[in-house]
Amino acid sequence: MNNTVTDKEIVELYLARDETASIYCTQKYSASLLRLASSLLLDSRDAEECVNDTFLKAWNAIPPNKPDHLFPFLARICRCTAVDVIRRNKAQKRDCLVVELTREMEECIPDFMGGAEVPEDDLTTLMNNFLGTLSRDKRMIFVRHYWFGESISEISEKYGFSESKVKTVLHRTREKLRKYLEKKGVPG
Repeated sequence: MNNTVTDKEIVELYLARDETASIYCTQKYSASLLRLASSLLLDSRDAEECVNDTFLKAWNAIPPNKPDHLFPFLARICRCTAVDVIRRNKAQKRDCLVVELTREMEECIPDFMGGAEVPEDDLTTLMNNFLGTLSRDKRMIFVRHYWFGESISEISEKYGFSESKVKTVLHRTREKLRKYLEKKGVPG
């Protein structure tokens, strides 16, 4: 892989419809996206398919999108694709960690996965603003758990916090998020 190719250059290749964009993107991000998909999905084949679908969806999404930050753009596609797989699998009576994470988030955001009453862009802005109000540790714990699907024990081990502290931070942060969204007029 050419390590000197930047994300900006990869995006420009996508915009030019140059297939080397996919090659560079796959080489640079497939391992990270596979970790993300694997943390959400039970089956390694589903995770690999999710990553492949992510790269195809990125090809179809750039243009018209021109992401300033490529990995978060890809991670969002990957996570949404994984959630679609989970929904499909759940319909087939299989379950996984994300179902529980979704239930926890429904305490804060009604119809979290369905996106009923709050436009997605507005909710994204509100979530980003909320995350900006948190300390680094609280933000890291929240994002690692709810975005990357890491377990409480993984977060605890990775950052040297007790599991009790991680659980407490998650609970309090969800409650703070609920109050923040209420204050911003998000229906509860």
